[in-house]
Formats: sequence, C-alpha cells, structure tokens
Amino acid sequence: MRVVVITGSTKGIGHGLAREFLKRGCRVVISSRSSAAVETVCAELVAQFGSGLITGLSCDITDAGQVQALWDHACKMFERVDIWINNAGISHARKMLWELDPAEISRVVATNVTGMMHGCRVAVAGMLAQGSGAVYNVEGHGSNDMILPGMSVYGASKRAVRYFTQALVQETEGSGVRIGAVSPGMVVTELLMTDWQEMEPEQREQTRVIFNILADTVETVTPWLVDGMLNDQASGTWIEWMNEEKAQQRFEDEAFLSRDLLGDFGL
Repeated sequence: MRVVVITGSTKGIGHGLAREFLKRGCRVVISSRSSAAVETVCAELVAQFGSGLITGLSCDITDAGQVQALWDHACKMFERVDIWINNAGISHARKMLWELDPAEISRVVATNVTGMMHGCRVAVAGMLAQGSGAVYNVEGHGSNDMILPGMSVYGASKRAVRYFTQALVQETEGSGVRIGAVSPGMVVTELLMTDWQEMEPEQREQTRVIFNILADTVETVTPWLVDGMLNDQASGTWIEWMNEEKAQQRFEDEAFLSRDLLGDFGL
C-alpha cells in the first residue's frame, strides 16, 4: 500500500489525483495553504473511503520549514512516503508583464518555482534516507516553450519546472529515487475558469474553439495520470496526457470539433 503526498490537493487536479490514488488503495496525505480546506476535504474523503487511508496538513510550500513538516507528518502517520507530487501552483491575471503588480510576479515565482524546489529538496532527502521513492513535478503552460501573450510569468515559471526536473533526474541518477513529471494538459479547473473569465470578449472567442477541442475534465485526466505514476518504474519519465499526436487526432475528429466542453461549465 503506497503512501502519496500531494501538495495543493484540496481542489482541482490535486484533489482529483488524491481521489484516484485512494480508489486504488493508496494512503494519501492532503495539503494546501488553508487548514480549513484541508480539514473539510479530509473529512469528505474519509466519509467515502474510510479512515486509516487519509491524513492532511496545511502547508505553504514557499516556506521550507512547512514543507519539511509535511514530510514529517506523512512519515509519522504512515511511516514512509513512496510518491511525492509537487502539484501546488498559482497563476496571475492575464496581463502583459509591465501591467502586472510586482507582488503578483513574486507570488507566482515563489509558489511555482521556489515552492516546487522546496518540495523536491525535502522529498529527495527523505527518500534517499529511506532508500527509495518517486517525486513528480506537475507541468503547465510554458513547459514545452509554448508562448501565450499575457502569460509570460506563469509560462516562465512552468518552463523552469521542466528544466529543474531534467536537472534533478541527472543529480539523482543511480540513487534509487525516481524523478518524473506529470503533464495534465488543459484541464477545466478553477484556475482555467478564472483565466477564461479574465479574458477580453474577443480573446475568449479566439480561444474557445481550442479549449473545447483540447481541454478535458479532472475526472477524465486524473485516472490516467495516476495509473501512469503507479506503473512507472524508471527515472526521467514524462507522463503526458495531451501529446502532439493526440492533439492532432482531436483536430481531425468531428466529436471534438463539435463539442462544447466550456458550455457544460457555464462558460
């Protein structure tokens, strides 16, 4: 029975991942900055999956001490950590760089880059001590060098995630600790819906077609991602939901060309 820690797991993709790991009999540690959210989600999951499989702790990943406390809590409750997923992340208003508040830039970089690094440092150190384990970093827009005006800071932060993950694969080679990445693609979450609502009307119409073709729900994507992580045996694995081949197939499939996924969410 594997033990999984997921940062940012009270909503969105993180919450979906937690539910899918629990369905497969894993023990899961829930975490987010909000202690109230952690308490609420843990209670909901215990009601569905039973006690003994779930615990949680609030954690601001930009604070290295709190990240260490999350690892310590997981080990105290479940003795070890087999999979650590750096999922927590934030975006910024869709604005050009010079229009962004400097504080907003700092928050995005601190969470998406520094926080991810804190998670990797703590998890790798702990897994080296216990002799095994796997760390996965969650990618996003910008990881593959795609550029979208108004998303420069967020995109750069996610490009940093890919570089750092690739570097960590080399640094841990032969150590028994596996490093990988999870790429969910476009998923209809609070983050995406907020981004959509902040667009100008003309921009919404330009991107609506793309979103309806390429985006998916949390319930569609997370089972596949979880199976990928549980079956992974090698370091340096990229578990990518929407690759170029799959995207091209969707642009040639009438079922995807005609669907209105965003409409299903009232967008």
